Amino acid sequence: MTQRTQGTQQTQGTQQTKVRVLAGIAAYNEARYVGSIVLQARQYVDEVIVVDDGSKDNTARVAELAGATIIRHPENRGKGAAIQSIFAEAKKRNPDVLVLLDADAQHDANEIPILIKPVEEGFDLVIGSREAQKDKTPKYRRIGQKVIFGSSRLASKTNVADSESGFRALSPKAIKELDLKENGFAIESEMITRAADKNLKITEVPISNIYTKDGSTLNPIRHGIDVLSRIIVMISQRRPLFVFGVAGGVLLVIGLVFGFRVVNIASTTGHLATGSAVLTALFIIAGILTIFTGIILNALSRRK
Repeated sequence: MTQRTQGTQQTQGTQQTKVRVLAGIAAYNEARYVGSIVLQARQYVDEVIVVDDGSKDNTARVAELAGATIIRHPENRGKGAAIQSIFAEAKKRNPDVLVLLDADAQHDANEIPILIKPVEEGFDLVIGSREAQKDKTPKYRRIGQKVIFGSSRLASKTNVADSESGFRALSPKAIKELDLKENGFAIESEMITRAADKNLKITEVPISNIYTKDGSTLNPIRHGIDVLSRIIVMISQRRPLFVFGVAGGVLLVIGLVFGFRVVNIASTTGHLATGSAVLTALFIIAGILTIFTGIILNALSRRK
């Protein structure tokens, strides 16, 4: 029988009870790595659930042979949808800790106890941060990550350094209260955003930064654009005055630039630059309308 080195929770007197830990893994065409991830995770948890998100290979079979409980999606629905399925199963099982990790060998399952400990200490969402080892991140990914991390901070109004890390642990309170909607990879940012909305306690712990050459099947540029676009939508929903205010301000500045051009031409030649005058009016009107849209949406959001 596999020996598990789990945490404990203190009860009355000196009596201690074993923490029940559930691990959830979202997997899509990860037959090469998922088996070893499941075997490593089983050392520290009571059950491993693998959501096979419409894989074309034998991901589900390999994970099952390694000892995981399998949830199958008939077609590929996205990482977010797989995480939602994990949450649904966690709500049925009611564990003391839910640990999420990826199936592509970019997380060290031996670090699961590091994420469990803060949950035992009262935190609701613990994120494994790769920030301390960011130099190990391929250079072509760093710029895109900085943009995504910064955008995620705007959406959540938190100071989470590694918002896109999929290696995280959650308390029963977080499992119960987080109602996730994102189907794609923006699920990580949405989780932080909704946790902040619920005033859940969030912390980060350092983890290893592992990159395998063939670990991800996704194009990093396309992946980054998809995630960023969804985060921008979240920002606009949570902070409409900021988003529409900035956009409106930009439009007003452009309109003023054209306006100065119109005045300059008129003062030097005595003729009205009709085209520039029309653009001036359009940009200024659009800027004002955009700012007022932000004000209205912000007022409506505060009433909810």
